[in-house]
Amino acid sequence: MSTPPWAQQPHQPGQQPPFPAQPVPPKKSKTKTYAGAGCLGVVGVLVLGGVISAAGDKSGDSADKPAPAPSHTGNGAKTAAPHAAAKKQTPQTVTYVVTGTSGADVQYGPAGSSAQGKVPMNATKPLGNPQYYSITAQLQGAGHVTCQLKVNGKVISQSTASGGYNLASCEISKDPFSGKWTDTNAG
Repeated sequence: MSTPPWAQQPHQPGQQPPFPAQPVPPKKSKTKTYAGAGCLGVVGVLVLGGVISAAGDKSGDSADKPAPAPSHTGNGAKTAAPHAAAKKQTPQTVTYVVTGTSGADVQYGPAGSSAQGKVPMNATKPLGNPQYYSITAQLQGAGHVTCQLKVNGKVISQSTASGGYNLASCEISKDPFSGKWTDTNAG
């Protein structure tokens, strides 16, 4: 048996060893870690929850529901279509409309606010959490003015005023039980 080159000649300081030194692997700890088991436990709980959820969805009326149609991918393979396509919910809006004689003073907004506007006006804003929205348009002498409050494009309240310093007022409020918007004009 021959002696390896590193064992034949002693290594002198300032000289390069015959070939690179082998890295020393780190020492393993004597304590065991259970991170892998914890991750597997979490995955198991999620899978079990999905199985239970799927079992709960299979009620007696499932025969009435059609099976999802297979869809084709670009490579000819078939995949199952999702149960329900994610519906994009259109954000709800409130629209303030005022038409008529220019020069009328306009105030509008949800409960607790009063933005200023000018005739003609058509402003659409996101429908927030307030339960009340209004527009008031007051003439400054002769003329006429009409206001409308719309929710998602549907007119809920409308009012017209003419002559003098008369006021057109539109007010809507949300019924807390039905969630429907109603016309709450005074008088």
